[in-house]
Amino acid sequence: MNRLNYFNPYDSKAGSHEDQLTRAYLVLLKHSSHALFTFIDYARSNQKTSGDEKPISLIDLLDQDWSFETQKGNPVIDTNCLLSVLITDAQLTTADSNVKPSERNARYDGVITFGKSLTIIIEIKPRSSNVWFGQLNPSRQNLADDTAVYRHPIVLEWKEIIKQLNHLLHLPTISGYEKIMIEDFLLFVDDSFPFLNPFDGLHQCKRNPELLDRRINNLLKSLLQDERDESKIGYHRGGGYFIQTPYPQIGRICLSHDEQENDLVLTLGLYFGDTQRAAIAFYKSNPNISHLQGTKWDAAPNFHVAYRSQGLMGFESENSEHYLQFWKDNVDKIRQQKRADVPKFLKWLADQNVLSMTKEAEEKLKEKFYKTKIPSLNICPGFRLHFPIPNAEALDKDGKLKFILADKIREGLKIIRLNGDEFLKKF
Repeated sequence: MNRLNYFNPYDSKAGSHEDQLTRAYLVLLKHSSHALFTFIDYARSNQKTSGDEKPISLIDLLDQDWSFETQKGNPVIDTNCLLSVLITDAQLTTADSNVKPSERNARYDGVITFGKSLTIIIEIKPRSSNVWFGQLNPSRQNLADDTAVYRHPIVLEWKEIIKQLNHLLHLPTISGYEKIMIEDFLLFVDDSFPFLNPFDGLHQCKRNPELLDRRINNLLKSLLQDERDESKIGYHRGGGYFIQTPYPQIGRICLSHDEQENDLVLTLGLYFGDTQRAAIAFYKSNPNISHLQGTKWDAAPNFHVAYRSQGLMGFESENSEHYLQFWKDNVDKIRQQKRADVPKFLKWLADQNVLSMTKEAEEKLKEKFYKTKIPSLNICPGFRLHFPIPNAEALDKDGKLKFILADKIREGLKIIRLNGDEFLKKF
């Protein structure tokens, strides 16, 4: 029985197997004309032709008989033209990829045939890291000599396909049956391939950590003047995604998610003076947090010590205003401390109420420093700002989150009289 029969799934393959995704999508294209036309139009809009090649035409294909097949090994292809399509999770450069018949023994993920006019062979990869462009070449075996092979493959992204399917659900012309098919496919993707979602909304993430990370990554990109500049977005394991700033006083602006009292909270974090050099620049800027009083901002000292580029441990401090003033008055003390000088220096800071030398801190310092052969410590009297956004508020204002975040970043940078114009988009 044909694998694209709705009632004939792969019993021996897990739902997360890529063959199941292939089958599910081709079943949808077979049973939903709206989904099929949208797919063809998306492919057409991304097609690049050369020489005497004519672009595919949706109108011309409507008059043809359609047939769908999956996991076909070297099928007979005798249509006028053949087009190779890759569907994956990212846009890939195909400039060096020239589709041409090969001697390989091909097994196509999907084959859609439109009468005698066009055959589309489809390669489906949930993750672009597994793509081999040689799979886009049709097998010469059973390929008619007069079938013209389009030279350039088409690369389509799952996130755009899923966006389009979500849009179809709201069309007044769509039938109840088609709507159920599309909804079932989207639920299947949610369950088995959640990383393919477009992450245009927090509601799509369903508090899944991987999806939330991707949504946050997209949110931060949307704040940048050049959203395509990946170099300005970084990822810190355990801390999430951040924007790399051009300012010496603050290296990163983070957006993270965590569970607090059984509720999801997004937290915007600005981390000033995170390194010894950044701390010197920060306190020389004469920071002032008075405009944040009475707001939702949580401002607090972030004192820690480091060796080279590795942070070793942090210390608690109680009074933000005192802490800031102390370091503004003692910028010259922000320097590397040799091993023999560390105990005296930290005791002095504790006596000045700049940090709390608790029993726990003493034990951790002993483990991280005194029991090692580390020769010196970098002193990093950082200062951080946190702005929490509870889940209900984030969901309610999801469409406006990028504007809220940009506004709050500017508000936070104001403590050193900066406004983010060097990297933030002007909304």
